[in-house]
Amino acid sequence: MPRRHSHFCSRFLAPLLAALALGGALHSAQADTLKTEAEVRALADKVMAEAGAGRTDDAYGLLSPYSLVDIRALENARTQARSSRMAIEALVGNSVGYEFIRSEKVGQSLLKLTYIEKTERQAIPWMFIFYKAPTGWAVSTFSNGADVDALFDH
Repeated sequence: MPRRHSHFCSRFLAPLLAALALGGALHSAQADTLKTEAEVRALADKVMAEAGAGRTDDAYGLLSPYSLVDIRALENARTQARSSRMAIEALVGNSVGYEFIRSEKVGQSLLKLTYIEKTERQAIPWMFIFYKAPTGWAVSTFSNGADVDALFDH
């Protein structure tokens, strides 16, 4: 990615990622849960369908009920994404869809789903980590950003 794009993306996407990473404080386990891995994948696909249609705010909204992350951190990230969406589209173009990349499971309790949001000029990685709590699967953390190269570090 040219330096100009890298600086731009890090300026707008880094605060979003930081809010999610630092917002790992659990609230009192009030999150809705999903019962099966198939339900987890279906939710992530719905989120990505919204993201792939350029409706990032709606994508975040679908995650909210299932989030183990402090809801304030999620809402801060959602607000940041909402305010930077037009600037991101000016850089990479409009969203034109999404693609599922891979699923990785660690033990019986962690599931990571990786996607890309496809735009006219750039892929935007989205990664979701679900934790299997005693009541079912919930979103432990998620991120989206400009580091397409990280998709190849597998």
